[in-house]
Amino acid sequence: MSDNRCNNGCGSFPRRCGCDNDPVCVCGAWRGPTGPTGPTGPRGLSVSIMGPTGPTGPIGPMGPAGATGATGATGATGAAGPIGPTGPIGPAGATGATGATGATGAVGPIGPTGPTGPAGATGATGATGAAGAAGPIGPTGPTGPAGATGATGATGATGAAGPIGPTGPTGPAGATGAAGAAGAAGPIGPTGPTGPAGATGAAGAAGAEGPTGPTGPTGPAGATGAAGVAGAVGPTGPTGPTGPAGATGAAGAAGAIGPTGPTGPANGLSAYGGVYSTVPQTLNLTIGGSTQIPMATTMPALDVTYTPANSITVTNAGTYSIDYNTIASVAAGAGLTLAVRRNGTNIPSATKTRTLAAGVESPFAGSIIINLTAGDVIDMAFSALLALGVTLGSGVNASLTVKKLD
Repeated sequence: MSDNRCNNGCGSFPRRCGCDNDPVCVCGAWRGPTGPTGPTGPRGLSVSIMGPTGPTGPIGPMGPAGATGATGATGATGAAGPIGPTGPIGPAGATGATGATGATGAVGPIGPTGPTGPAGATGATGATGAAGAAGPIGPTGPTGPAGATGATGATGATGAAGPIGPTGPTGPAGATGAAGAAGAAGPIGPTGPTGPAGATGAAGAAGAEGPTGPTGPTGPAGATGAAGVAGAVGPTGPTGPTGPAGATGAAGAAGAIGPTGPTGPANGLSAYGGVYSTVPQTLNLTIGGSTQIPMATTMPALDVTYTPANSITVTNAGTYSIDYNTIASVAAGAGLTLAVRRNGTNIPSATKTRTLAAGVESPFAGSIIINLTAGDVIDMAFSALLALGVTLGSGVNASLTVKKLD
């Protein structure tokens, strides 16, 4: 900048030195040669304490300008000297040309947030903007607590009864309410007509064969058979001469006895018998085959035989009742069929198939009435559609009885 003490600046002197741009022209005086750069003084404190400004000294006389000497070599940079006291602020120089814009410095760290200023006055409400597009519906928030029940309003006047609407579909049956207290017994009404007999229920499982009961009393004697036919009268002997009365002769021989009449009907069953098993055992069934159930123990019998083994053979034809029972379990869950057989063929009315769970005992039992002929052999057998182990447990595990009904 120009020195304030040169009121007219370089322009007031003759332009012998090109004062406008000549760095050696200072207020019309000639600048002497630049001396060597002194050594850098010791570095002062980064923060200096500004001392008091000293008084401005008097301006000395201006010496003549010397000739410009040759520029000497740049000396070594000396140590930075101590910062001297700040001189008085000189007059403002002419504004220099605007320098090129420097590169933008790095953004400094964000300073701490200042205290919140006081709220400004509320501005006037702006015009309502156009409605924006509806945003997506946010997730439903949690249900708030139920509000307190308001006071019941006054009951309005009853409106006129509307037309009865169509009957709606029958709703599901509600839960049965608790039984009410028993009312006082009313008078007994007249006996209603007898209802039709219900369908006969399935026959219950046959109970285990009980012990043989005591022998019943002997029935009344049958009717006496018809009298036999009288024997033929012997021929009359020739008449002898009349002699003296002799001694009485011996009695003649008795006539022959006629044949015995047929036996009258018996009291009770005319034929019966049964077999059973109490031996725990496992039967191994083959695929598609039948395995006879062993029943080696026999019951009292009349007009039946127990050959072949594990079966009952009827002697006389007639109508018979057959009762059967067994309790079995299987090694693996499967269908098992039990059949009462007649001469090795399953009797349809006495054939049952059940699906059993592994290791769970299940009973098979039933009773039928059937016409049999003399010599029919009755037994029981298991079968299955796969190879299967069937176990008969402890106690009476199988039984079969026949009784002639006519």
